Amino acid sequence: MITLIGTSLAKKGLVFTYNGGSKKCESCRFKRTCLNLEEGRKYMITNVKRVTHKCPLHKDGTVQTIEVEPATIRAVVESKKAYKGSTIIFRKPDCEDECDNYDICHPEGLYNDDKCQIEEIGPEVNCKNGNSLTEVILSH
Repeated sequence: MITLIGTSLAKKGLVFTYNGGSKKCESCRFKRTCLNLEEGRKYMITNVKRVTHKCPLHKDGTVQTIEVEPATIRAVVESKKAYKGSTIIFRKPDCEDECDNYDICHPEGLYNDDKCQIEEIGPEVNCKNGNSLTEVILSH
C-alpha cells in the first residue's frame, strides 16, 4: 500500500500504529492517499519514495510517500493452538490490567476475531490466571 508520513518518520523498517487524521486533513487534496490505512492497526514501512508534499501538520512541514504492509505483532495464544504456520482467530484472554503480560495479551493493532497466521513460536507465558499461553508472532 502507498501512503504518506511525516518526512522525519519516513524510515524503512519503522513500525507505527495508524491513528487516523486530523480535522484539518478533511480539506487536504492528499487525504485519499494519506488517510487510506485502517485505524488502530500497526504497519511497517517497506519502501521510502523520493516524492514529498507540503503538510502543515508535521513538524518538518512535509510528508513523504512510502509503501507499507501490515506489521507482525507479538501476542499470546492458547498453547494448544500455537503451531507455526497455522491460521487462527485471535482472541484476547480475560486477564487483569496489573498483570506483567497485559501488553502481549492485549496487543496494539489486533482485535478480537482477527484472522491471523502464526509466523513464529516463542516461550510459554506464566499466566497468573492459570491460562496455558504461548508467546507468538502473528501476521494478519
